Amino acid sequence: MLPHKQIELKLQQAVSAVLPEADVSTVLVRPCPDPKFGDYQSNALMSLAKARKMNPRQLATDVVAKLDVGALCEKVEIAGAGFLNFHLKNTVLTDTLQSAARGENLFFEKAGPAVRTVVIDFSSPNVAKPMHVGHIRSTILGDCLARTLRLLGHRVITDNHIGDWGTQFGKLLVGWKQHLAPAALKTDPIAEMERLYRLVNTASEVDEKILEAARQELVKLQGGDAETLRSWREMIALSQKQFDTIYGRLGVKFDHTLGESFYNPRLKPLVDELVAKGIARESEGAIAIFFDDPATTGLKEQPALIRKSDGGFNYTTTDLATLAYRLEAWRPDEIIYVTDGRQQLHFQQVFAAFHKWQSVLSGGRVTRVPHSTGEKSLGLSELAPPKDGI
Repeated sequence: MLPHKQIELKLQQAVSAVLPEADVSTVLVRPCPDPKFGDYQSNALMSLAKARKMNPRQLATDVVAKLDVGALCEKVEIAGAGFLNFHLKNTVLTDTLQSAARGENLFFEKAGPAVRTVVIDFSSPNVAKPMHVGHIRSTILGDCLARTLRLLGHRVITDNHIGDWGTQFGKLLVGWKQHLAPAALKTDPIAEMERLYRLVNTASEVDEKILEAARQELVKLQGGDAETLRSWREMIALSQKQFDTIYGRLGVKFDHTLGESFYNPRLKPLVDELVAKGIARESEGAIAIFFDDPATTGLKEQPALIRKSDGGFNYTTTDLATLAYRLEAWRPDEIIYVTDGRQQLHFQQVFAAFHKWQSVLSGGRVTRVPHSTGEKSLGLSELAPPKDGI
């Protein structure tokens, strides 16, 4: 226990001896604002005396007489109307610093019996695209949270939810199969894949045949076509190499890297369950969750789309499946998503939808730590980075 906490405990015991009925939780010790008065200070006796119409200095005298801090303090002074100033022994400072140098005590209390399991979702770059400052910001904040919580003794699970699935891969696959420059891919794979996507995306805006070809490539990918999967996996491997280079320079590591594709098999069953439970319903050919209850009035005009009219799924569907998986697999007390503030509406919808779906879920708090503007929370704890297209 740190010196000031030991003094605080001893002071509370002394106060209890003098005033047995007193609430000693208000008896606290704080660093002295001016070192000339000592190392630590407490003004708690003044308020206790005032509430009992006692002389505060006399109360301080009586408490000090019961105070056993000789092993910690050179002296305890009564100042003013009842302040207590504590002067630490040099040996206490020396022992504390030596303990800290050995890594035994870093000036904070460990979680102890209050250990929590915390999942942190951060960084989350997109395959075939360069990482940008938003990803770096999310990465640094998420890693700082993970290190801090681990240092406090909590069980932390980090997950890099990379963007490795979705409609953009249809266009990217068309470019990969028709316009790939192998030399450029070898020199700078991310730049080459970005070039391919932009080339096909621009062309598809004016040529319906190219857009249809992209749709067909996506169908092949979703259907498990061997050649298409091989190309897709190479894109992921090349992207991951770039990610790992940057993470290596930052000293950041992840316990898991479960991309969006990992949850693809869960999406249709999830939507079917939400419809069966009456949580989601059809609207203009699509399936959406509507927020009509008083607790979600701010989302009444913002239904969460979970299946598009063409049968495809989206980020909301994937994030709901991700949240359910994390609760099943890791049973966390808290899930933290480190995300851009522009994602606020998306996660408000995800958390509101999840609460409707898992209304009997016990425990947990979902919080979001935005690294730009805005704030949001669920009842477990949420945080994820910007995703393209939202």
